[in-house]
Amino acid sequence: MKSTLRRFGSVVALSTLTCSLMAGTALAQQSQEWPPEFQPLPDYFGYMEPEESLETFTLPPGYQIDLVASEPLLGDGIVMQWDYQGRLWVVETTFMLNLEDLTSAEPSSSLVILEDTNGDGVMDERKVFAENLVLPRSLLILEPGKVILGESPNIWLLEDTDGDDVADVKEPITEGNYGALGGSIEHNPNGMFWNIDNRIYNAYLDEVYQWNGEGFDVDRGISIAQWGVTADDEGRILRQGNSAAPSMSYVADYYYGRSSIFTRNRGNHEWIGGQSRDANRVWPIRPTPGINRGYVDGTLDENGAMMELTSAGGAAVYRGTALGASDYGNVFVPEPAGQLVTMSTLQDSGAGIYLRKAYEQGDFLTSTEERFRPVFTQVGPDGALYVLDLYHGIVQDAVFMSNYLKDWVDEHDLGNTHGVNGRIYRVSHEDGEASEIMDLTQMSPEELVGLLEHDNGWYRDHAQRLIVVQQQADAAPALVDLFNSDADDVARLHALWTLDGLDALEAEHVVSALGDANAEIQTAALRVSESFLSDGNQEVIDAFLNLIGNTQNKWQVQYQLAASAGELDDANRLDAIIDIIDTYGEDYIALDAALSGVPDEQVSELLTMLFDIENGSTGIGNAITTIASGLTQVGSADEVSAMLEAVGAEDRPAWQRDAALLGMEVILAGVSDPGLAPALPRSNTGSWTVGDLGERAFADFNAEVNAADAAAQAELAEQRAANAPQRPESAMSDVDGVPMLALEAAPEGFLALQDDEDLSGRIAGITALMTWPEANQ
Repeated sequence: MKSTLRRFGSVVALSTLTCSLMAGTALAQQSQEWPPEFQPLPDYFGYMEPEESLETFTLPPGYQIDLVASEPLLGDGIVMQWDYQGRLWVVETTFMLNLEDLTSAEPSSSLVILEDTNGDGVMDERKVFAENLVLPRSLLILEPGKVILGESPNIWLLEDTDGDDVADVKEPITEGNYGALGGSIEHNPNGMFWNIDNRIYNAYLDEVYQWNGEGFDVDRGISIAQWGVTADDEGRILRQGNSAAPSMSYVADYYYGRSSIFTRNRGNHEWIGGQSRDANRVWPIRPTPGINRGYVDGTLDENGAMMELTSAGGAAVYRGTALGASDYGNVFVPEPAGQLVTMSTLQDSGAGIYLRKAYEQGDFLTSTEERFRPVFTQVGPDGALYVLDLYHGIVQDAVFMSNYLKDWVDEHDLGNTHGVNGRIYRVSHEDGEASEIMDLTQMSPEELVGLLEHDNGWYRDHAQRLIVVQQQADAAPALVDLFNSDADDVARLHALWTLDGLDALEAEHVVSALGDANAEIQTAALRVSESFLSDGNQEVIDAFLNLIGNTQNKWQVQYQLAASAGELDDANRLDAIIDIIDTYGEDYIALDAALSGVPDEQVSELLTMLFDIENGSTGIGNAITTIASGLTQVGSADEVSAMLEAVGAEDRPAWQRDAALLGMEVILAGVSDPGLAPALPRSNTGSWTVGDLGERAFADFNAEVNAADAAAQAELAEQRAANAPQRPESAMSDVDGVPMLALEAAPEGFLALQDDEDLSGRIAGITALMTWPEANQ
């Protein structure tokens, strides 16, 4: 990409940087053949010095790994973030230190700052910014001296007001809705990922945040995945589940939080690994019997090595400069149970993104050491990939530990932690270029704008964030110039989103961006146009409507066009949504994105408008099915009755009636929803029940923690119910496990369809699950 990075003197030869690393760091074993040869199970499971651990690693040819930090400077780190000055912040937990005294509520975790004070590439100074914390799971560096910390059940703003790198202010941003105090560390929210759209995304929590200078503006999203959030250059969110490759959101979470009627959310949490399970496959370099379900048939291969991801988390999209050029945009996923880090590529297939493992029978970073537990990856300001190693004998939370794993832990003395330990490694490539570490806090707004053209995505992200958080309005003219220039499109994308974050966009900028040749610029333009659409700005509305049917098959533009249509003003919204459904609704991602923007009170009106289309497309039929499902599931008695009468109208075209009946049958009769993503082939594993091996090793602790999680979820649900807009009471109820619709009067027109021999069976099946006052008389 075009870059101003040399203007800042920001590239140094990688060999120069690595030569300055401290004595004693080592290259990983580099196999002459790749993938490397499988190794036997080691006969030693105890503590290793960091230098010894380095000798257990294997990387592909051309890569090297260096030790950046270790005990006693670091202990039990699970999350790390770099600040604007190039210092590394780490959340340290007291995770699983003692199997004899289990707790999820001990205030003994810390947030520390690690710094390389002499420029040799190795951390040599530690400062404790905050301590006496209870298992914090997420961290966001907001601005110098100010960080956001997710410590269930609260989110805190921690601030250092006197410049001594110690927090002296701790104020709640949200209270009681960020997981459970004493709950499972595996099942509490995390992420706090600031994306290019200036929104903050989470995993295991259905909320999306925007920093407003004092706290959060909150949108409802989708609660998905388990541990870790990352994104590509364009801001498409990837989340990491523990036992699957990362999923991707083509459409941002919060769009799907707009509707309480449509609960299917295609386009969010999409599996992008193709039609097989290959993306989940892992290739440890040694047998891995010490995993929680290692006793289950099919979990381990013929060599005794785990076959699929089981405890993955902390993924990162690599957007730096110090690895190989072909590594840019790849996804790295730590798998601590398998002592490895995977690498996968992301490719635009022309109809979406496709994730594929980089190596067919090998993984990127592997180790023969039992205690190597990579849990988090991140790109650093020098452009390298950093790997955070929990360095622990046990990586499975005792809440869910099986008897089988407990036996393994006891047999190999893995409960002996040998003190508090932790390591951070830096991975680079011989052909890479290291970015110079710069202090962004000393830069002018214009210099920060210049960094939006940097080859290293870390600088682009942090320059944008600092401008937006500090509302550096003086940057706006330079941002406009950058967007209007012939700079790389990624830089222009950052300029557009930074202007949006400063509330400095004018209608002319948006119209220009909507007409841009680049699909990603157009997609972002649709999102930033929304405030203009809802305000009725005719110039922007015309440019928006002009895109319908004119997207040149750009899938990302089509999906965003569908999602953003719901933000149009009342005069244009439903007509535009119908046009989009008619044009793109054969694709269920576009359909669900479009329907998510229909206000609940207008859903019945939309269905009426769709029924007025005599010769509809496949998209229109799909929409009728989806709306019929939604109204059957949550519609009021009046809404359901109106739908039934419309379906039963004598002049109703057969294709419309069939589409609506299918929608009702999805809810009432368990018919497969045609809009669901195709299911992956099932894994070839056996039963989890093998004697008592699969039972909880710590059943009482499991019950205690599960109770804390359940109580927190119930409290959050109660809070939301009290604050949610009130909908009419649903006609649907559960009667002894059977869904039933309670109507106020007989649906005469619908019942008359039983006279049609082609429909009688379907109508009888549906009406059997309805009741009305005179139904049993």
